[in-house]
Amino acid sequence: MKLYAECISCILSIRYRDIAKIVIDENRRLDLMKGILKLLNELINEKHMLNTVKIATELYRFIKRSTGVEDIYRDEKLLANRNALELYRELHSKLYSIPRDRDRLIFAMRFSLIGNAIDYGVANYVPPSINELVQKAMSMNIYGNLDEAIDFLLKSKRVVFLLDNAGEAVLDRLLSDTLRSMGKQVIAIVKSGSFQNDITIKEAREAGLYESFDEVIESGSDAASIILEEVNDRVKEILKDIDVVISKGMANYEYLTEVSNIIGKPIVYILMAKCRPIASELNVPIGSPVVIFKNH
Repeated sequence: MKLYAECISCILSIRYRDIAKIVIDENRRLDLMKGILKLLNELINEKHMLNTVKIATELYRFIKRSTGVEDIYRDEKLLANRNALELYRELHSKLYSIPRDRDRLIFAMRFSLIGNAIDYGVANYVPPSINELVQKAMSMNIYGNLDEAIDFLLKSKRVVFLLDNAGEAVLDRLLSDTLRSMGKQVIAIVKSGSFQNDITIKEAREAGLYESFDEVIESGSDAASIILEEVNDRVKEILKDIDVVISKGMANYEYLTEVSNIIGKPIVYILMAKCRPIASELNVPIGSPVVIFKNH
């Protein structure tokens, strides 16, 4: 996805929020923002860096290096996982009361989608409460081509799941549980290091991922998405040997749409269009739940 001017102001707003969360001294905050602006200027003048995912990643790394704080949102991730686990347990029993495979997939897809609302990575976006999540999941109108995505998932045998936020990843387990109950192999990819409130290999066990996926592997990177120059060999091997990629969240959408021809696999994008540039790219209202299937 192309870089919008608006994306720059959003990234800066979020990076300031990161700094304000962990730095009390105003002069130190100012120095860090000066460093952010200097680095940003360098990045946007490099053609290969004109991508929101790469810019956001490098600026977040700058804050981690400069402050020595490796996991800024550790507490928020713990809370999100804890709350989502309560909801997961409630929904899991309901899931298997649904007789048809297709209907179970749609049910699980709705909660995978709604889990993407648990996000601290979009400026001015306030995540809803758990009760609001449940109500919204069952009533929302999903944009895109959900039926085509479901059709392809029903035919697929090997699936790789690019997980996004903590909390959200717990609800993604419902979709993996459903696919595995149909005899499909499902592999989860999580980050090796922290990026915002995204789930990492450190939180994989507390989120119960090993119970719902055939394999959970780390990307080899702390980047906002699976930047191909950074991921480990295991990720590259898996991407060559699967039938379909399930891509969660906006960052994965922003990056994968630029490298989908290189990956060369069908992709199911599952996300909430939380900002104007994403909504504009997808031609949907801001805040819309979207499932897009693209077969390359």
